Amino acid sequence: MAQIHLTLITRQGCHLCEVAEGELARVVAAFSELNPDKPYTVELLDVDSAEDLKSKYSEEVPVLLLNGEQIAFFQIDADRVLKRLEQI
Repeated sequence: MAQIHLTLITRQGCHLCEVAEGELARVVAAFSELNPDKPYTVELLDVDSAEDLKSKYSEEVPVLLLNGEQIAFFQIDADRVLKRLEQI
């Protein structure tokens, strides 16, 4: 079974980041309900916590990565992300 690892890169005080966290929580809840046997992990990172994150994603937060691949930034399209998760 393929590994699912979601990483949400945010910034403190970022309103879009707070919205993205809520959207990601809804996606994960829906995915868990539809796929109770598929394991996944979710990681939240602050873009300002590491220079490599800051140089790569500072202008795009919030950023959502799926297994290290950027699949969303600025906004999370819940339906699109859920479809990507279903493909794994």
